[in-house]
Amino acid sequence: MFATLQSALLHAPLHSTGQDILKALHFNTQLSRDPEERKKALMVHHARSVASIPSAVDKIAQVAIDKALAHRKGADIDKPVTPLSQIDITGCKDFSLISSVFMSEIPHTSLEKVHEAISRYFDDIPAWMERHFGIDAERKRLNNADAPAVYWRLKLDGSGIPATVNHVFCSELTNSYGMFHIDAITDDPLNPVSSTNVVEYGLNGITITPRKDPMTGQTTSVTLRWLVVYRYNLLPDDPIIRQELENIRPILNGDLITSAVCGYLQESRQPSPQSD
Repeated sequence: MFATLQSALLHAPLHSTGQDILKALHFNTQLSRDPEERKKALMVHHARSVASIPSAVDKIAQVAIDKALAHRKGADIDKPVTPLSQIDITGCKDFSLISSVFMSEIPHTSLEKVHEAISRYFDDIPAWMERHFGIDAERKRLNNADAPAVYWRLKLDGSGIPATVNHVFCSELTNSYGMFHIDAITDDPLNPVSSTNVVEYGLNGITITPRKDPMTGQTTSVTLRWLVVYRYNLLPDDPIIRQELENIRPILNGDLITSAVCGYLQESRQPSPQSD
């Protein structure tokens, strides 16, 4: 079966959803040694992120919806499209992409609370990596705590492939939507990373929007749209790609982020214990 998958990948079209996600999420931001120039570059990155990511995520998610609907027949046409998960492997010239588009309805009526829960999920990434994947994850912040874009270095070791990545994290919450964006900075002379690592980086883009009842106008749930792409310095027929696909499947299919966010929301609903 995997040989068939390999053959299909090697003969697949040069363009794919994985490439679209990579283009949308990876800004190729470069940092210099000068402190003020570094600060300015990250501020520009943040401004670009909040301006472009919401529309990019929604556009790619809509393509996934259209693709899913195109394969439906008969009574299935009118069924809800969410939850939706589309996982792709893309073979490029000298690297491979594993990507996913995931959509679901979060059973909560507060956009702010869902945004807060997703923020907690990203804050707790090292704990999730250890708990679910047996990976020792160490994260160190590389810029000031008051900067709008959070810049950190993440080291992963343990089960799977070790990796060191410099991530920049941006988020925003408005009355009508929330967004999150994790990009990778591969060009930083003060915090260099190897371009020959098997796993070069992983990127995320998320939007959340309230879903409203058309009759009452009341929010019934919050729609989560989530893009992820991992870049590997391997060809798609490398056995490591198959193993990685299985290792990170709970991330790709949305299980991890959904269970984490719903868990945080459940915690927030529970009353605090009162002291005697």
